[in-house]
Amino acid sequence: MSKCFVRKATLEDAGNAIAVLRASISELCAADHKNDEATMARWLGNKTTEVFASWIYDSKNHVVVGIFEGELKGVGLIETSGDLRLCYVHPDRQRVGVARLVVAKLEAQARQWGVSEIRLTSSANARGFYEHLGYVSAGEPIHEFGVLWDFPYRKTLV
Repeated sequence: MSKCFVRKATLEDAGNAIAVLRASISELCAADHKNDEATMARWLGNKTTEVFASWIYDSKNHVVVGIFEGELKGVGLIETSGDLRLCYVHPDRQRVGVARLVVAKLEAQARQWGVSEIRLTSSANARGFYEHLGYVSAGEPIHEFGVLWDFPYRKTLV
């Protein structure tokens, strides 16, 4: 078995996927939320198993998980509109290829849908990652909520 692979998410993944999302936001995105309680509460507020299930059941979404050495370590979601809504990796598996494979799987799904451009908003921490994958800035940063700023990006698929 490969060291890392990506597959479509299932309901059974909900607990582990939410743990990955919450750990990634709490630890890897600290430069964004600056440990501001109100910002953290808002960002983490919809990171629940019930909401994860709703993402899976929504026909406009394609949700995937990255498995590294048998453990769920990444989560990604793209909408049929071409909006990449989630790409998070567990802090203990940053920079080992999990997120790169998650994005590749989401881009492949977008191509299957006939989507020609992917749009996303990046945290400050992830900007270099997305730029390395060919995403380009799509405008000025947007103040989201609390102390959080979003950085819009886009990528034309070929």
